[in-house]
Amino acid sequence: MMLRNKFLSLAISAVLGIGVAVAPLAAQDAAQGNETHQRRQPDPKKQVERLSKRLNLTDDQKTQLLPILTDRRQQMQSIRQDTSLSQQDRREKIRSVMQDSNTKITALLNDDQKQKYADMQKQMREHGRERNQHRGSSTGAEGAAPQNQ
Repeated sequence: MMLRNKFLSLAISAVLGIGVAVAPLAAQDAAQGNETHQRRQPDPKKQVERLSKRLNLTDDQKTQLLPILTDRRQQMQSIRQDTSLSQQDRREKIRSVMQDSNTKITALLNDDQKQKYADMQKQMREHGRERNQHRGSSTGAEGAAPQNQ
């Protein structure tokens, strides 16, 4: 009986010890995941540069575009950090912010630029779908929702 108690005590200590050792590593992985996610958020100034090259934006358009992209980035960060939102609510809010900012961006563009911008958006959506399909097939997850960027 005493041997059994010692064994049980040792087993519990080992499990607790492993839990204490693994917890900081799990927290570190989660923090790194959040940092990675934050890094993926596009810098508005770089977005303006990229869009300027692709759409041949005027200086006035660039000046008007920066606050739209900056506001979008801030709203997206706020939504992603809101832990009270369900995944579906978060997705809907992100989609709404994207649609709103894309409407504002499109309003700044001439007809030729609007067409190029629409083509860019289409390519980004297709790329997102391909990426999600690849993720779904490699992880075994089914029905991965496409991102609407």
